[in-house]
Amino acid sequence: MPRCLLALACAGAVGPSALGVDDEKKRIPLYTNEDLERVAPYRDQTGVNSKPAAAPAVEPPAVRSRARSEVRGEEYWRREAERVRDRLRPLQERAAELRLRIEERRRRPPRRRENVTPDAQIAVLERRLRRLEDRIRETESRFEDRARRERALPGWLR
Repeated sequence: MPRCLLALACAGAVGPSALGVDDEKKRIPLYTNEDLERVAPYRDQTGVNSKPAAAPAVEPPAVRSRARSEVRGEEYWRREAERVRDRLRPLQERAAELRLRIEERRRRPPRRRENVTPDAQIAVLERRLRRLEDRIRETESRFEDRARRERALPGWLR
């Protein structure tokens, strides 16, 4: 313990220059109002008052009107979200039915008279379910991407 205190005392006595810290920091320039008044006559040389050589491109009227019509508000996006939910509802119900059928097949003992094994039937149902879930996800994803590109707020889609 005394050695640690001695080492700390020596490091503090030597100073920060021994630890690798420079005493001289980089000087930051300080500008005053006098400096600004002194350089004010040269301000046009910096390009502050320059005019561009070419006139800005004017959009054709059709593009401007289309851009204005594409700006849609909260009411539009809530309606669109409801339409997508209505379109997906039957698909989601079908997916729920498939999940139930898969669970029933797994619980049911195998029959001897069936030509197809229960595992094969379950695999077919699971493939159908996967395709249906992919379709649902794809539809939701396309809608969310469209809304994001058109700058709809996420709360409008709920």
